[in-house]
Amino acid sequence: MEPFSFFPTAPSPPFPSSSSSALLESTAQLAEDGDQWTFEENKRFETALAEFDLGAPDLFDNIQTRVPGKTLWEIKKHLDDLFEDIEKIETGIIPIPNYKTTPTQVKSNPRSQPRKKGVIWTEEEHKLFLQGLKIYGKGDWKSISRHCVMSRNPTQVASHAQKYFLRLQNSAESEQNANGECSTSNNKL
Repeated sequence: MEPFSFFPTAPSPPFPSSSSSALLESTAQLAEDGDQWTFEENKRFETALAEFDLGAPDLFDNIQTRVPGKTLWEIKKHLDDLFEDIEKIETGIIPIPNYKTTPTQVKSNPRSQPRKKGVIWTEEEHKLFLQGLKIYGKGDWKSISRHCVMSRNPTQVASHAQKYFLRLQNSAESEQNANGECSTSNNKL
């Protein structure tokens, strides 16, 4: 099977027709300058490919509007290279990478692993948390985690803080109720 290509038999304008050494220099320069695609340009290119019909006569014009700064020739070459890579993967010339499982893939099947229960904070960790709270203030959980309670991540520190402040609020309200004072949370109109 002949490989698919959007190119005619000979590339057009970017290459001079004068001499073979000029052709090689021009090709090398184009490879250095024109073949550089940023991550953002690649994402725009891929999004446009998914959006537009590959058989549309204005496909390359449509993609060019989504990837500013790229010529039609660069877009055609990029698509041609993409199809070449896909063909190599499908024919087994390039093996499919064995990616490690990412956290998002683990979350996709919640029954595959039971949820881990939280580990109770030690008295020492709580003291360090209180020191961090004095130094960095309420809300800077990242700094408290990084510099004070190094055994916990920022999410765990934030969760601990939320529970800690709820306990403080509840104990203050229960003291007020015990003293016969009215609590604002209990006064519902």
